[in-house]
Amino acid sequence: MANTFNFVLRVFFFCHQRPDRSFHYKGKKFPLCARCTGMAVGYLLSILLVILLGIFDLWIIALLILPMAIDGTGQLFGKWTSNNSRRFLTGLTGGIGIIYIFYIIGYQFFLFGQYVGRNL
Repeated sequence: MANTFNFVLRVFFFCHQRPDRSFHYKGKKFPLCARCTGMAVGYLLSILLVILLGIFDLWIIALLILPMAIDGTGQLFGKWTSNNSRRFLTGLTGGIGIIYIFYIIGYQFFLFGQYVGRNL
C-alpha cells in the first residue's frame, strides 16, 4: 500500500522523493520532497484563498510562481543548492499560483460556455 501511495505521489507531483531533499519526522521520510510538500500545502491553502479573496491578477500569480521557477532552475543547473526550508516556501507560493492558474482557466471556460449557450 505504501509503495502504491508513493508511486501515485511521484506521478502526480513529478517528485523525485530524494531523502536528502525531504523532511523527516521521527526518523521517517516524508513521501514528497520539501518543494513538493510545499506545493501540496499550497494547493490546499489556495482553495481557502480563492474562497476568501477571489481571483488574483495574473501578475500576482506570476510573482507567486516565479520564486519556485528561479530556485528550481538555479538548483537544476548547479548555480546553488537550496535548503529544505527554501524549497518548501518556494513550493508553497508556487502551489498557490498553479492552482490559481487552473482556477482562472476553468473560470474562463465556464464564461465561454455561458456565452455560447446564450448565443445558440
